[in-house]
Amino acid sequence: MAWKIHRCDWTMACGRDVARLALAIAAPLLGCASGGTHAGSAAPGTLVAIFAHPDDETIVSPALAHYAREGTKVYVIVATDGRKGVSAHAHIPAGDSLAKVRAGEARCSANALGAQPPILLGFEDAGLAVLSPWPGEPLDRLGKRIADTLRTLHPDAVITWGAEGGYGHQDHRLVGDVVTQLFQSGGVAEGTKLYYAGFTPDRVAGAPRWFGMLVYPTAPAYLTAHVAYDERDRDAARRALGCHRSQATEAQMVESFATLEHLWNGSVSFQQWRGGPVRSRLF
Repeated sequence: MAWKIHRCDWTMACGRDVARLALAIAAPLLGCASGGTHAGSAAPGTLVAIFAHPDDETIVSPALAHYAREGTKVYVIVATDGRKGVSAHAHIPAGDSLAKVRAGEARCSANALGAQPPILLGFEDAGLAVLSPWPGEPLDRLGKRIADTLRTLHPDAVITWGAEGGYGHQDHRLVGDVVTQLFQSGGVAEGTKLYYAGFTPDRVAGAPRWFGMLVYPTAPAYLTAHVAYDERDRDAARRALGCHRSQATEAQMVESFATLEHLWNGSVSFQQWRGGPVRSRLF
């Protein structure tokens, strides 16, 4: 674009005109420097986290809170209904009643993090790995649902479980596999980044077990993205964890959050699919 600057005396009004001109010229450059969005604007963008169960988002919750606080639209997609996640202290049997409670807990957590209302896909808890009617049939349906949702949301970045599934849960691993398959098939818009949550071996070695489970580590060389968080994000993450009362007592939540803080160590780390440079932002 060719800019035409009219002559004016150096008055306050003219100074404002020059300032506006400078901002107009600089705005596109600032948008490029910040990473921008798919539309090329300077908007905060969209971040989508795709996990297996209500409460899985707690593994990266400070990062979600950080982006939401910045104005990014943050969505959490939950694949299963959590109907089999029975805990003795809650006195809620497996089935529809527990699924309803856990849906409410997912909404509570998203609100605490400043995220959009969660997208609950409603697949049966622990029902993704089947051999009939053919292996992978629920995963094919899950893949289509996720692909359709991503086409609607147009995310700049997606977070999901890595190959280890955190502590090896089969639903975690399968959801991460389905999301990765969508990316490698070209079914997600070009330019969308994919990340897996991860923790270095030294943090894992010194951490208590998370809800009694051993978290599998990721080699530091692969964890190239590190999203720092502050006390506001930390407090939002703790409130989000507190929403999942069907899954843990208050004492268990305190222990769990202490483990997570040890693992995070001030920033949430991610492995970028197919590798990437060291970075402090996901997009």
